[in-house]
Amino acid sequence: MIIMEIKASDHVLPMLEGAPKKLKNGLKQAVNGMAREVKRDIYQGVRQRYTLRGSQFAQKDIRLRAAANAGLMAVLTVEGETPSLRKGFSARKNSGKMAARAQVLRGGGLKELKMKNGTIKAFVTGVQTGHKGISHYDIFQRDTGSKKYDGRLPIKTLSGPSRAKLSEKVFQELKEKKETELERRIWALAESVMG
Repeated sequence: MIIMEIKASDHVLPMLEGAPKKLKNGLKQAVNGMAREVKRDIYQGVRQRYTLRGSQFAQKDIRLRAAANAGLMAVLTVEGETPSLRKGFSARKNSGKMAARAQVLRGGGLKELKMKNGTIKAFVTGVQTGHKGISHYDIFQRDTGSKKYDGRLPIKTLSGPSRAKLSEKVFQELKEKKETELERRIWALAESVMG
């Protein structure tokens, strides 16, 4: 889970102590408006930059807790499980010579999934789920770090980055620009109300 805060800067708040109610309401609306913009920009940034499937990330997955007059801070939260590479991102199964491939970043092409030394390659297979006749298909790789070894290494599912992590990366790039824009809007609002 990632929590992102959108608020007026700390040096602005003391100056608003004796401000009229109209200014405080306008300030709350400015913070909430900026929070809605950031929410939209985060969603669009993740969709443009990463190959995360639409079923794994929707705009409603970014929750917004709006600012109030008492606390002029809006909070965006993104949480959720980490999707497997096959379910969450662009992926191809293994062939005779190549390991399974996946693409997380757009424009980078599919990358072969194997250990750095090239010996242990990822593969797509079905494993029994515990229900008779039902298999779970995913991208797996032998787990060399496992302590269990009885002739064959156990397998582990390969996962991509979570939607919270992807959202955090996009938010970090937007943060400074959006804070500057919010401060500009606050000063414009103060000038129009105070005269």
